[in-house]
Amino acid sequence: MNILLVNNDSDTWSELQQVVSASGHKVTPVHHSLIHTVNPEYYDLAILSGGWWYTDQVDLLNEYADELQFIMLAPIPILGICVGMQLMHVAVNQAVPLMDEPQSGDREIVVNKAGRQMIGFPEKMTVHKNHTRAIIETDPHFEILATSLNFTEMMRHRTKPLLGVQFHPEVGDLDRCVRMMKQLTDALLSINKNRGAVM
Repeated sequence: MNILLVNNDSDTWSELQQVVSASGHKVTPVHHSLIHTVNPEYYDLAILSGGWWYTDQVDLLNEYADELQFIMLAPIPILGICVGMQLMHVAVNQAVPLMDEPQSGDREIVVNKAGRQMIGFPEKMTVHKNHTRAIIETDPHFEILATSLNFTEMMRHRTKPLLGVQFHPEVGDLDRCVRMMKQLTDALLSINKNRGAVM
């Protein structure tokens, strides 16, 4: 599988590259500022990394305009991590507000029945988090797959092959991270296959 790995200036970029490469796939990295130069049809899947956030909506639209267009128009499945997931929410014209307190480190999330069936994750799991903004009111275009107190932790778009996680599956024990990434990408490919069967 040929994976396009989009760098949103994540501080865990090297870990993400290592985990995706360790999964046995061909990986093509690209900085988000150059995503407009990429033909997505050459890739089986795109992964949007975490990264630095923005101070206001104008900064976001200026910084990530091409990536937001990529999210909505690219004809391939997309996995969004942290900021990558939040950009999916912004792409459907929804806000991602600042949290009262940033979250960092290992935290427990709860995976609902749909998430357990789709991804294969357990009902409760500990994940690595590092973010200052979060999705609190999830747009109805997305189905919630996992939550923590007041926040959406995993979601998928109901009609497009978009899957997002707020946490960082690339941080931690390498074998566990590789397994988690495989579960996420396998689920995303399954979503896309089932979507194609319905259309």
